[in-house]
Amino acid sequence: MPIVLPQIIEMLIDVTGEDMSWADQVSPASRLDADLHLDSLEFAALDARLRTAYGGAIDLLAFVAGLDIDQIIALTIQDVADYVARAR
Repeated sequence: MPIVLPQIIEMLIDVTGEDMSWADQVSPASRLDADLHLDSLEFAALDARLRTAYGGAIDLLAFVAGLDIDQIIALTIQDVADYVARAR
């Protein structure tokens, strides 16, 4: 598990306001939309947290803008972690 994965899950807890019981059910394969039901404000907050933690090279919103609709729907926490690892 890449080191960024647990940090991303912690960020998701923070931006969603969910508790640890929710986090216990989150896995690398959890989809941001279909499984976690992230809304646009939470997604933007995650982007801001990632930029703060990993630097200005991270632009999750731009990354997602380059995906087609099926890729966006299927986007997982692992996909985000892989993006962060490549971009930083």
